[in-house]
Amino acid sequence: MKSLLYLFRRYRVATLLNLLGLGVAVATFYLFMTQVIYNRTYNHNIHNYEHMYRLEIYGNFGDVWGANVCRPFVTILKDIPQVKNVTYVSPYVHKTDVKVGNRTITVPSITIGKPGIEFFTGKLLSGSSKTCGEGYNVIVSRSTAEKMFGTVNAAGKTFEGENGDGTKTTVTVVGVSEDMPDNCTLPNGAYLCENESVMNEWSEWSFNVYMLLDKGANQKKVERAIKLAFMKVNGVSEKDEKEFDKETNMKFRITPMDDIYFSGIGMKDKGNRGLVDVLTVASIFVLFIAMLNLLNFSLSEIPMRMRGINTRRVMGASVGSLRIKMIMENVLFAFVGLVIGILLIVAFQRSETCMKLVSGDINFSTHGVLMAVMAISALVVGALSAVVPAFYSTSFTPAMVLKGSFGLSPRGRRLRMAIMAIQFCLAFALAIYIGVMSSQSSYIFNSDYGFNKNEVFYTWLSEEAQTKKDAVRAELKKLPFVESVGFAQNAIGSGDNYMGWGRGDGEHRVSLQVLPCDYEYLRTMQLKIVEGRDFNESDMKTGAYVLNKAAMAQYKWLVVGDSIGRQTDWDGQSNYNIVGVCDNFKLKSMRNDNSNVAVAFIIFGPSMADWGDRCGQVFVRVAKNQDKIEAKRRIAEVLNKMDKSQKYEMKFLDDDLQQTYVDEFRFISQVKLFAIICIIITIIGVFSLTMFETEYRRKEIAIRKVMGSSVGAVVRLFAMRYAVPLIVAFVVAAPIGWWLSNQWLQSFAEHTPIHWWLFPISFVLVSAVVIATVMVQSWRVATANPVESIKTE
Repeated sequence: MKSLLYLFRRYRVATLLNLLGLGVAVATFYLFMTQVIYNRTYNHNIHNYEHMYRLEIYGNFGDVWGANVCRPFVTILKDIPQVKNVTYVSPYVHKTDVKVGNRTITVPSITIGKPGIEFFTGKLLSGSSKTCGEGYNVIVSRSTAEKMFGTVNAAGKTFEGENGDGTKTTVTVVGVSEDMPDNCTLPNGAYLCENESVMNEWSEWSFNVYMLLDKGANQKKVERAIKLAFMKVNGVSEKDEKEFDKETNMKFRITPMDDIYFSGIGMKDKGNRGLVDVLTVASIFVLFIAMLNLLNFSLSEIPMRMRGINTRRVMGASVGSLRIKMIMENVLFAFVGLVIGILLIVAFQRSETCMKLVSGDINFSTHGVLMAVMAISALVVGALSAVVPAFYSTSFTPAMVLKGSFGLSPRGRRLRMAIMAIQFCLAFALAIYIGVMSSQSSYIFNSDYGFNKNEVFYTWLSEEAQTKKDAVRAELKKLPFVESVGFAQNAIGSGDNYMGWGRGDGEHRVSLQVLPCDYEYLRTMQLKIVEGRDFNESDMKTGAYVLNKAAMAQYKWLVVGDSIGRQTDWDGQSNYNIVGVCDNFKLKSMRNDNSNVAVAFIIFGPSMADWGDRCGQVFVRVAKNQDKIEAKRRIAEVLNKMDKSQKYEMKFLDDDLQQTYVDEFRFISQVKLFAIICIIITIIGVFSLTMFETEYRRKEIAIRKVMGSSVGAVVRLFAMRYAVPLIVAFVVAAPIGWWLSNQWLQSFAEHTPIHWWLFPISFVLVSAVVIATVMVQSWRVATANPVESIKTE
């Protein structure tokens, strides 16, 4: 222990830096593993999640799998013996304005089938779902109950809801459910149970169907039973199965509840197992890098401790006791690093900026097991980093050690440099990886979306504001910087799920992504019309379609100027004329291939009045080179003046992209943090190694200077020692960095290429930092008085 304290006093900066590096590594391990746990336990809070599945169908809306099905599948599934229970949930969460006393509150509204939210939670905190679906009754989540009524005990309380026609309805809360956590597919809000009258509606494919299977149920047999049951309902016998497959190209599967987050099928299914695996490896690897750094630090100390260790051997100390003592010293060192790591995690939790880098709860109380693993791992790292130095320092004959100097032994120098080369390799690979990630981020924001997303603000309208859209448009257009105002159901380019229609039959069946809008929406988004015309105001009285080029290419019988269902029997409500064709654009996120997505913009005519007003969002385009912050404020001011039922806050369409790729950008930030930490730890290692190397070569440096060597020549001498390890490490790291980057890019259907120039830039940047660190440290010794070095030696 005395020798450890002596080294700390003599090499305080190097010791403190290594302690800090270990602390940062420990904190990084904990934070990354909380993210791994967050993703791997997605939906694990759901009651009986191990036996719960979601129905998914291929081919209903093109050659893709989809989670949106219609409600009659619930009835079909109930007749399958291995299915214990089944329900459906709408993935579309609607913001609904409700009145509680004199307060107007915006509440998320979720449509759900019987038996209600208890299907997922197992039980309610209070009340019962028995009467849910009968009259105007709802169940609310804990947080919603507290927001509305200030208490969890809200069963029996009432609030006032607004109907689509402007009339009011008194709604009763019949139960309160526990909140779902962030890592859950199901949202929190007010759950509206539908009654049995809707169970025969085959036309609306906009629900997710979940089923609970018997323990030990065979997944493949259930999938087969679903297909046969669907065929039977549609009048197709099992012997005609091949013909059914040929005509419909439909497939059926059920996905386990804890897998759907990684499926990429539903609205919230944005998980990527590859990214989770990368974080898992990174969590372990950062400790490995810290161990290498501590090993190198311990090896660098050995030449100065060799005499003391072997003097104790001469005085009677056993080799085993000396080795154990050295290992325990490093364990103590690691314990201090662990304490530093815990303090860094606490500081991280208190920083709002830092918390944006992580998802879910990172509190120690939530992750007791992980805390124990972190502590044990830190101490193990300390112990392992001392094993090689302990055995190496006691492997020589004491007499030989007492006579010689081991500061510059070729064996020790090679070992230390090999360890450093491994760290260089990782630094280069991560630098390349970060470069590709940054390139993809830039591609996401700056690529051609096929519409102009700049200068567009949007927000959800209250039900009151939706009844006076003409007035809203007129008032907003009075602002001198407003160019156009449109209304629509969705913001394009920022999501993966839109309303889908399957219409027609046989050779003239079409599958379309359908976006309800008004006559000015396409102009507001500056979508280019390539055939026919854009919507005009008169289309609001008749209904109309504008399709994209992909739709016209897939369904060649469609003709501009004629009805969309001219070749087959369409629902009379939606059989309007195609007035124009717009250029292709990125409807969905870049996780999907947008080149073949068939899109139909539709203006609902009077014949579709019973569908309600689907255009609940307002989109406002402002002129270029305007003060966007001021424009945002003034637009919100107009809306708040016209509608006092809610507080309006406009959003940038560009900001919506940030939310669309929030998981990817968070992962990029986490990997950048990991890379920076690993590079910092590597630089700490370089600093320590250079410090000890220059310490051992003080006399040599002094003699060189006396013989006429300049300070620059001495600095170059040390810098050039790192040239070969850097080049070799880069040669090894370049293919690793390319492979990692290519694997990550595969999670995007549309992505940037891996540019060749990222590789030399990564080499130059990392090498420059390493060489600069060496030069700074060697400069200090090179500029010292050579007489003092020769005297002390």
